[in-house]
Amino acid sequence: MQKLRAASEPHWAALALIGAGSCAYDWTIGDDHLEWLGDARSVLDLEGEAPSTTAAYRKLMRPGTDGLLDFSNGGKAEEPFTLRYEVRTRSGSYLPIEDRGLVFRNGDGVVERMVGMISVRQPASEPDERGRLDRGQMRDAIDAAIDWATTKGATAALLLSSIDGLGAINDAYGLDVADEVIAETARRLSVALGSDGTVGRVGGNKMAALLLACSAETMAAKADLLRDAVQESMIQTTAGPVAATISTGALALPSGANNSAMALMRAEDALSQAKQAGRSNIVIFDASPEREASRRRKASVGASIIAALRADRFRVAYQPIVCARTGRVESYEALIRMLAEDGSPVPAGEFIPAAEELGLVRDLDRRVLELSAIALKRAPALKLGVNLSGMSVGDEAWTHTFNTTVAVDRSIASRLTVEVTETAALHDIDEGVRFVKQLRSAGCRVAIDDFGAGYTSFRNLQLLDLNCVKIDGVFVKGIARRPDNQAFVRTLVSLAKTFNLDVVAEWVGSKEESVLLRALGVDRFQGAFYGMPDMTPPWGKLIPAA
Repeated sequence: MQKLRAASEPHWAALALIGAGSCAYDWTIGDDHLEWLGDARSVLDLEGEAPSTTAAYRKLMRPGTDGLLDFSNGGKAEEPFTLRYEVRTRSGSYLPIEDRGLVFRNGDGVVERMVGMISVRQPASEPDERGRLDRGQMRDAIDAAIDWATTKGATAALLLSSIDGLGAINDAYGLDVADEVIAETARRLSVALGSDGTVGRVGGNKMAALLLACSAETMAAKADLLRDAVQESMIQTTAGPVAATISTGALALPSGANNSAMALMRAEDALSQAKQAGRSNIVIFDASPEREASRRRKASVGASIIAALRADRFRVAYQPIVCARTGRVESYEALIRMLAEDGSPVPAGEFIPAAEELGLVRDLDRRVLELSAIALKRAPALKLGVNLSGMSVGDEAWTHTFNTTVAVDRSIASRLTVEVTETAALHDIDEGVRFVKQLRSAGCRVAIDDFGAGYTSFRNLQLLDLNCVKIDGVFVKGIARRPDNQAFVRTLVSLAKTFNLDVVAEWVGSKEESVLLRALGVDRFQGAFYGMPDMTPPWGKLIPAA
């Protein structure tokens, strides 16, 4: 049982697993306890924490395959295994997993423990003999290229590409076809690059191309060449022809990074910018001091957000929403606020943008929902609205929080308005319709926030079963001096009233603006003139009549 005794490893083993893009586990059968070593959350691309029981892990596996984890009794005391299956990620797609390890049985042959290591499975259609490198080999090659370029006083380049919209291909055709698209894309990159460089797969659908003696101009030209090679013709798969494009992040070496870890991180940064701009884009990493300082600031703020979540240092600030006719408070908008370690409030502008860029805004959306539910239970007469970012629309973790904290109590749900931005609701109109229907069926009200800033149309409002629209404050601020904004708001109000929707105007800053907006048909006001966000619980507070 020497292997069993060696199953407890020091911290460097976790670091090695993280570096290899893998994680290990120890499953004790008796209490169904599942313990992880390494970053299982990232490897499995999960929204929340890694499952602590196999019962929870089995729920992530593609239906009908969880029986792979069941080993019969009566075998060898130590039996190696290799399993291949798929687990559901936070996006709802399935990730191919390779699971290798050992099954341990007691003296009676009964399975009592499993230890193993999981990693993302490489597509079977991409054999090693084609000359492409795996992640570890590519990192070695990047380090070697940096050393070569530094010694020679030359320039090398790293191009990191990923297939645009691979999740949609996976959902439409399945994992096997997605693997075929990945393999053919890698082949096309290799052919296009020829003997000028090396191509390797560094994880998921990300492929890296490494070029020596490559100037900045050549790097941009090569990125164009690779992009054209992928999209020049349809990819033939077992399901038929599939169109594919790639986005690319490029980085000059050694000026852009002095080691492979930094090079891949910065290339990922550039790739992320390219994908945010749409499809088939190329971004060259800018290593300016200002950009690096910005990146460090964001990383620091991200760490502060995570620390504040763990230490329960988030609160709700309440901003009143008043009746346009009476000036009385009818409800409040619940806005998330973070407290520093000394208890002082952190301005929202210092952490909200970073949370959105780093993907932490989903955690904030869930926390403000939890805090709002507590407030609604505390004050039976209170009505609240909560913002929901585009990342959380249809998000399973947010939906779980909603179902366990709000939907179970209709007296709470009926006093909650979920505010979704217009662009988020209309990004995927079918998903938006399903999401709104789910909220309405639970008894909640649903509002479109920033109304007018997106793709407002009669058809969209017809599809979405809404209660309310909130006119984007940029059209309200200074409206008394802007005839063009007056005409636009009049049109928005007319469109909303066609569907019997309540209309709220945001950023109302003066008596003059409120009088004009009331005449245009706005039902309620929100803004500095009626009250700024305040973390003091508003039980019983009223705003004087306008």
